[in-house]
Amino acid sequence: MAHEEEVAVKAAAGAPASEPKKAPKAAEPTIDLLDETQQRAAAAYVAYVEAERQLERAYKEQEAKAEKAYADSLERAAKQSEEAIAAARKSYELSQAHSRKAMEDGEAKARQTYENSVAQLRKGYDDSAVQAKKEFDDTVAAAMTLRLETENKARVAHGEAMAHTWMVFTKARR
Repeated sequence: MAHEEEVAVKAAAGAPASEPKKAPKAAEPTIDLLDETQQRAAAAYVAYVEAERQLERAYKEQEAKAEKAYADSLERAAKQSEEAIAAARKSYELSQAHSRKAMEDGEAKARQTYENSVAQLRKGYDDSAVQAKKEFDDTVAAAMTLRLETENKARVAHGEAMAHTWMVFTKARR
């Protein structure tokens, strides 16, 4: 078939085939017609072979385009996947940082509230202790004052009773 193809290509190109072309004779009109038919068939075959080659090139070009589109699609998908993973990682890290900050703020607020409560309790205790001490001192002072007054009254009463008793005894002696 390769030899036929070669002959057909040469014939279509106008090159002499393996046999040299003879001048047409009047007695051989069918041969000229046959030669012309063979030339047309050879030209059609060459056109068919060329069309087949073009079709194969077009197929290979389409295949290459499809492969390139597929590779590009894979690359885009990988890139989008990496970007999505990076965005998810960033979101996770931001969420974790936000949660950590909220926890630390909550702890600080709770610590401050605790310290304020302790300070209020301590102030309440100190105020109560001061008030109790003041009341104790006032009570002790009042008791001491009352004791002194009572002692003074008792001394005065004792002194008066002794003076009265002395007077009574001194009158009785006389």
